[in-house]
Amino acid sequence: MTIVAVMLSLGQWNDTKDALSSVYKDFVTNWTNDIEYKQISTLHVGQTQDYVTSVFGTPHVSKKSKSDADVNYFYYGNKKYQLTLAIKDERLSGYAVVGLDPDFQVSIPYTDKTLLSIPLNSHFSQTEAYYSDANNLEYYAESHDLGKKVMFYNLILGVVNYGNFSPSDLSRISNLNADLDRGLEDVSVSLAASRKLQPNYFAITELAPQVMVEGLLTHFEYKTLLKIQ
Repeated sequence: MTIVAVMLSLGQWNDTKDALSSVYKDFVTNWTNDIEYKQISTLHVGQTQDYVTSVFGTPHVSKKSKSDADVNYFYYGNKKYQLTLAIKDERLSGYAVVGLDPDFQVSIPYTDKTLLSIPLNSHFSQTEAYYSDANNLEYYAESHDLGKKVMFYNLILGVVNYGNFSPSDLSRISNLNADLDRGLEDVSVSLAASRKLQPNYFAITELAPQVMVEGLLTHFEYKTLLKIQ
């Protein structure tokens, strides 16, 4: 602000406007999530790859899907959130956001709810399909068909451990995976425990849900390729 005041005194109005704009943007970014929320809200399935990269810039990381050879994942790192784009035939076929700060309560598309606000079982009373792991990355995610009003897109909600799980959160995911690994027919108790967690991850996609979930980076990939200190 001192620099801005000096510029004003010297009559350098154009430079002053740029400085004011920069100061305001830094203030909004540091003290609110409004800029990030607005940018994420511009994403829509079906947009071209060129358009999306014109908004978000060059991706920091990319990798190919193992289950769909035509799908490429592109990743953007941010201190507040991680963004994943699923690109197929040069168009956006899905995107996912993981909130990395407890107050990053971005709106979940096609709902009136946000991330990190209420438990999974308050978003949907029942699960249609779920995905879980506790090896290379601890996560639990479930998919829900949004129906014909939303082009039968899939909404995926879940919890992903990029270093922000408490011991109790981690044990819920680990217990579910232990039950699944043992081949138990009834995992309702451990599943219900996982569904009490607040989602920090959502994805919207026209792809099969498992293809979108495959795009989650492992701990090693996240820490070595994308994590921003």
